[in-house]
Parts: sequence; structure tokens; C-alpha cells
Amino acid sequence: MRVALAQMATSPYKEENLKKIASIMGGLSGASLVVFPEFSNLLAPPGMPMERLYDESEYDGSPFLEEVGRLAKNRGVHVALGVYERSDDPPRVHSSVYVIGPDGHTRAKYRKSHLFEALGYRESEQLKPGDGPPAMVDVDGFRLGIIVCYEMRFPELARYAALSGADALVVPSAWYKGYNKEEQWMTLVRARALENTMYVLTSNQIGNSFAGVTVAADPMGIIVARATEEEGVVEVALSRDRIRRVREALPVLAQRRPELYEWKPSKT
Repeated sequence: MRVALAQMATSPYKEENLKKIASIMGGLSGASLVVFPEFSNLLAPPGMPMERLYDESEYDGSPFLEEVGRLAKNRGVHVALGVYERSDDPPRVHSSVYVIGPDGHTRAKYRKSHLFEALGYRESEQLKPGDGPPAMVDVDGFRLGIIVCYEMRFPELARYAALSGADALVVPSAWYKGYNKEEQWMTLVRARALENTMYVLTSNQIGNSFAGVTVAADPMGIIVARATEEEGVVEVALSRDRIRRVREALPVLAQRRPELYEWKPSKT
């Protein structure tokens, strides 16, 4: 299965972002899945009123998502798309990922559960966390787990996906620039792939405050695709035979002994 990973810069104007998404999808050839970054529908710069962000955020069946569904149907591809989604706690919103099938309908949805509350950022001022585990969805015979950006720092989520049968982890992201941040991202991508012997597929925002670094790692933690410093698309081929061979050589999932390291409260 071929997967296209889109690296793009979004603007505060949804119409511009939708045109960019349409242009990227129009250039696809042979990909079964295209992954777009976190917040692909809208850039929320500092000072944007929360009420505007809420009003412009998506919801099931919103015009923006309906149009992406139409594009997916026209191209015959699956789309994984990170967006702001309205929550039941206005004006806060979710950072959500919709997976839309080639029939134009939503196949899965995941709401980011671990918010970026570190390094001087407080996503909770805008976002409400989800309360579910990583979403799982099957595409062309491959099982995919879905998490978002900062959640790469929580290995439990990737391991949950792997133990749920994931062949690949899909990670729409808006990774902020900063000292050593690109190196941290590359380390996390390779570690999550290697420790779970699965592909890790990322799609990152570029420009504005974001670092880019859209990459894919194979089940041995080898980087097999990387975007440049510009907007664009990179493709990666997923191989079931590669997953099988790596897991035969490195059977870490089968060798787990969870009874030894399941945390229990101390009795003292």
C-alpha cells in the first residue's frame, strides 16, 4: 500500500486551506491513503478570539468535511485529516483526526487525549482533551492506529495500537519549532517504530511556528521518507512482508511479560 504524507502550511482562512488540500489530492497517483497535518482546516494564531475558533471548527457533516469527502470520493482514496472540531464545552475545541474513506464517508475519528502542556505552551486554554484510546482503522488490508503530535511522547499510546494489531501508526502533527525539537521528533518517530516493529507515518505543519519534518519510519526504525524544508508530499510504500520479516527477527511484541511490569499501588 502506498501512503502520501502531505506537509503544508495552513492559514487562518479555511477556503485557502481547502484549495491547498484539493491541489495536493489532485496530484496524487497510486496512493491508497493521504495524510494531512493537525489543524489542516484552520490556523489559529495568537489573539484569535476563541468564539471565532469555535464557530469555524468542524463537526460531523460540516461543509469543510463534506468537501474533503467529495475529493476523497473523486480520487478514490482514504484521507486522514487533522482538524479543529467543536466540543461540548464551548468555546474550547478538540484537535481531532477524521479518517474519510473513498466513498466519502467518515471511517473513524480520534480526539487528541494528551494535550501539549509543556515548554511554555498550554493547549488546554484552547483545547478539550478526548477521552478515548487511539482509533484503529483498516485500509487496504493494513491496520492503522491514529494518534496526534505531542502524543508521540507517550509510548503507551503507540504500544496500545501495536497490541491492537496495528501495522502502522498515523500521526498528523503540528510540531512546534524550538531548541533541539527536530532531533527530538526524529528520535520519537524512530523509537515508536522500532519498539513496536511497525511503520510510523507522520504529516506535519511547516512554516508559521511549526518545524515541518514530515517523515516515515519502517518497522526497524529506519527513516524511509522525509520531506524537504518546503511544502510538498512524500510517499512511502508499506510492505506486509517487511513487517513479517522484522517481527520474526525482532519478536519484541511476542516476548513481552506484562505481568512483571504492570504497575500496582504500593501497600506500604
